Formats: sequence, C-alpha cells, structure tokens
Amino acid sequence: MSDKEYIVGVDLGGTKLSTVLINKVGEVLVRENVPTEAYKGPDAVIQKIKDTIHTVMDKAGVSLGELEGIGIGSPGPLDAEKGVIRFTPNLPGWVDVPLKDRIQEEFPVPIKVDNDANAAAVGEGIFGAGKGIKNFVYITVSTGIGGGAFIDGKLFHGENSNGAELGHTTIDMNGPLCGCGNYGCWEALASGTAFTRRVVEGLKSGRRESIILDMVGGDIEKVDAKVVFDAARKGDEYALEMVNREAELLGVGISNIINSFNPRRIIIGGGMSNDLDMMYAGIMKEIGKRALKANAEVVEIVRAKLGKDAGVLGAAALILSQ
Repeated sequence: MSDKEYIVGVDLGGTKLSTVLINKVGEVLVRENVPTEAYKGPDAVIQKIKDTIHTVMDKAGVSLGELEGIGIGSPGPLDAEKGVIRFTPNLPGWVDVPLKDRIQEEFPVPIKVDNDANAAAVGEGIFGAGKGIKNFVYITVSTGIGGGAFIDGKLFHGENSNGAELGHTTIDMNGPLCGCGNYGCWEALASGTAFTRRVVEGLKSGRRESIILDMVGGDIEKVDAKVVFDAARKGDEYALEMVNREAELLGVGISNIINSFNPRRIIIGGGMSNDLDMMYAGIMKEIGKRALKANAEVVEIVRAKLGKDAGVLGAAALILSQ
C-alpha cells in the first residue's frame, strides 16, 4: 500500500449513481449521489461516473497524485479481472462494456471493478462485520438476493468472476420463474420483491383480514416490506404469518450456505436486514432442521454494519483489498 491517502468508491446502480471519496480508515469525506439515467446508454452513464469522480475530488481539494485508486461496484455479470461489464438488465445497452479502461482514460490510477455484492462483502471484511474473520459469507436481501464469499481471507470469484451467485441457488425445483431463467431460485422466493409480492397476492385474494391496507390508506400499490414488518410489530396475524414464512425461506438458503461454505460468520445486509430481529428465531429454527450440525455449531448470523454505505464503501474497499 502506498502512502497516498484517498480512495474513490463508485456504486453504479440502475437508478442511482453514488460516489464517495474516503480516507483509508473508511471515513466518507465527500459524497455525491445523482440519478444514473441508464436509459441514455453506456456513454452517457460513463461520462456521469467521470463527472462525479471529478466532483468529489474537487470538493475535497484532492489531486490525482493523492489518489490511491478508484473502486467501482456494478451489477453483473462482469469480468472483474478485465473490468468489463458483460451484461446487466438494469443498464440498457451495456454489453461487453470495458468500464475499467474507459475510466482509466481520464484517471490514470489503479482501478478495480467488481460485482456490487462482492464489493459490499469486501467492505464488510475491511470496515464492517467481517473484519478479522477469514471465512465469511455476505448476503444482501433487498430487490434481489446477492452474495459474496471470503474463503481463507480471500474473496472468491470463481472461474469467470461470477461465483457465489447465492440468490440463484434452487430451493424449490417446482417454484416460480426467476429473472435469471431458472425456476425456484432463492431470489425468486425470498427477496424483498418476492416477499412483498406474496403479501400483496394474499391481500388481493381477500381471504385474510389485516391492518396492512389501512396503514397504506387502502392503496395496495403502497404496500412494501417496511409496512408489513410494522404491521407485524403491531401484532397483525397475517403480517406475522408472512414474516415467519420469509424467515423460513431465508433459513433454507442460509442452511445451504452453511453446508456449502462452512463459514465462521454469515453477514446479512440489504433492506430486509433492517428487520432481522423479527426473523432471527425463525431463521435459526430452519438452520437447526437443515444445516449440518458441525457446521451450524461454529457459524454466527449477524447483521451487516455498513448499512446504506455498503455499496460505495465496498467499492472503495476494492482498492484496499489489493
């Protein structure tokens, strides 16, 4: 590691582009959040990435010579070694885009590009709940389910940078169609999107009474995971039933992770982790039924520490992980 003091982290999302400038202990010094405007295509988005990098450096008064590097977390699939985005449905037109090279044209510093879930895992390993842990798995449960695995202190990439796609492990071979084309993926059944869809389908059937609709003024389109968990905390039976079902489904997938990776710690991030306390007992019950006893005895299930900054801090941490 050089004596340069600053790192830029970029979290490239389908709707939002977040860029930060941090120091080496993970303190965010400057932050810039702008709409991605992905519909404008790769060239426009890449220019926007460059603009936000300039903005955070200018606001902090940091020159290129003081910059250790730039880390970028992006949806996949991608080639992390070459920094090429192979394809991502949330970014129209992004097919074999050499993002690393395009950014390096303007910023001749070390640049690392990786899957956004991998980046978040690196962030938790350096700054968060994985610090000091050699074997851990990070999962993010929100719109989808993503993950990253550290094995013997190193991030696992797999043969072509797409390892640990945990959301696309099958937990029900006859389950619903997933966006990836498979049926019964963990993501298709246990993501925040799937959870909300399941709740709404039950409400639309009219078979159950619930305060959920009252909480959104009768507008079923406003039902989201937060509303459901709030209803469950108020003792709503239907909401509690749905929360318990979500805990079961998460427990199934987590049991598979425990059996496959034998980690010391599983770190849960993403929006659904905000209510991990309500699901913890149900998750642990399912682990007790399904995970190998020897593996289950050594694992801890904890909430991620970086919260909403997991993406950008993780991206920046890609540079520190070198």
